[in-house]
Parts: sequence; structure tokens; C-alpha cells
Amino acid sequence: MFFNTFIVFAAVSSSALLNVQAHGTITGVTGANGVQAAGFGIIATTPRNGGLPKPFEQDTSVIRNNAIASGKTGVCGSTAAGGNNDVASQLAAASAAGLPTAAADGSVTMTLHQVNQDGAGPFTCDVSGDGGNTFQAATVTTQVPGKFGLSLAVAQDFPLVAQMPAGMACTAGPNGDACIMRCRNPALAGPFGSCVAVSNGSGGNATAAAAAPAAAAAAPAAAAAAPAAAAAAPAAAAGTTGAKAAKGGLAGLLSKFTGKARAPAPAKRFLVSRVAGKRSGYWLDNQ
Repeated sequence: MFFNTFIVFAAVSSSALLNVQAHGTITGVTGANGVQAAGFGIIATTPRNGGLPKPFEQDTSVIRNNAIASGKTGVCGSTAAGGNNDVASQLAAASAAGLPTAAADGSVTMTLHQVNQDGAGPFTCDVSGDGGNTFQAATVTTQVPGKFGLSLAVAQDFPLVAQMPAGMACTAGPNGDACIMRCRNPALAGPFGSCVAVSNGSGGNATAAAAAPAAAAAAPAAAAAAPAAAAAAPAAAAGTTGAKAAKGGLAGLLSKFTGKARAPAPAKRFLVSRVAGKRSGYWLDNQ
């Protein structure tokens, strides 16, 4: 296994040295919302059927940490054709065209075009929700084949899927709803890769987004309680009317003739006992 890997590595390295450079770039992003997009700096007219430096490598981004740290490039590197990938302008263009959205689990589905040998995998990805000021590691769930950024593939497309961290809020771009997914390989001549602009629908307020389902769930309960309260109201009103009627009755009628209200007769109680003698067989009045 090790010997075979070494032979492939040696063959690819020799080929890469002959070609001087090799590249891989993200030519497609498929959003969960159906929107199709591409990586920063991609030129739609670049042919994808060859592996020579010109014209096939012209829009591949080289993303080097030392160039970023020195200010030579921005966080998304540069291309041969367009120079520095300016994040602000790239985000504005992507937002105007429409942002692809991540899946419900935060997965971003991309197409990695390997131009030639050292545009291979494995790729690492990270994501920024604040326009490139800070990045968090993303999880690559579908990887591009390769060892050390090398393989024998030329002019070939591979799926690349990376998952955003849980709770990621996308707040960048002119609409405050964009994230930057940045992916690159470990090639010595690179690293090669791309940045892509996506949205996860959080609109910069993950807490509000999480609270919305709870509020929606509470609404039916409140709506269900309303008919019960409405039904209770007539019953309460009826009880009040009955009480007023009870206070009227015979006493109210007599007051019309006597000019004053007559106190209601006290209630009678009966003893559950009998006596012997003349009134035997009758209930006694306990009044």
C-alpha cells in the first residue's frame, strides 16, 4: 500500500514539476433553494476540457496564509486572470445574482474542477459569517480524491460537500445574510481552491430564528383557548341574570302593592322523626 502510494506520488510530482503549476477550483455551488453559483474569481468562459496553464488555470485561486498575513492578498487569495479576490465586491456580486442556501443541516454542495495533477484532494474548508474577519472550521463530508493534493486526474469534476458549524449566523454582504465558505487543498504549489458565498437563512439572528418555531407552536394553543373563553361568557351572563331573577319573585311583586320590599320567607326544615299521640303520622314543623 505504502509502495503504491509512493509510486503514484513520485509520478504525479514529476508531472507537476514539468507543468510548473497545477490547479483545482470551485466552478459550481448548488443551493438547497435551487440557486446555482460559482466560486470567487471564476470566469464563466474559461474552457474546462484541458490541463495546460493557459487558459485552463486562469481563474483558479491560490490561497496562501503568508500572502494573507502580509496583506498581499485578501482571505480568498488571488487568480492569474483577476488578481486579488476582493471579498466585498465578490459578496456584492454574489448577492445581486442570488445566494445559494445551505441545506437544513448546514451542508454546502460544491463542484470542484481539477484542472491538473496537484488540484486534487484532500480539501479542508472553513466558513466566515462576518465577511472574512474570522473563520470557523467546517466539516468536509464528501471529499475530493487525492493524496497531499495530488492525483492523476486532469480536467475532471468532483463533488465537494462541507458542513457549516451548528448555529452559524451569516451576517455579511450588502443584505446581511451571507457567509463565505473557503476550501483549499494542501498542494505545495498552492494551496488551490476557492471561496464561495452562501446563505443559511439565519439573517444574522440565529436566536430569533430558533424562537420562531416556538412562537408558531404557541399560536394554535392561544387560538384554541379563545373559543372556550367565548363560550364561558354567555354562561356567566346567564348566571347573573338568574341571580337577579331569584331576588325578584314574589317579594318583588308584593313590594308593588305595599310600597316596600318584603323579606323572603325563611326556609323550613323538617325533622326526620315521628311522635306518638294525637299528631302521630305527621312531620313536625321545625319553624
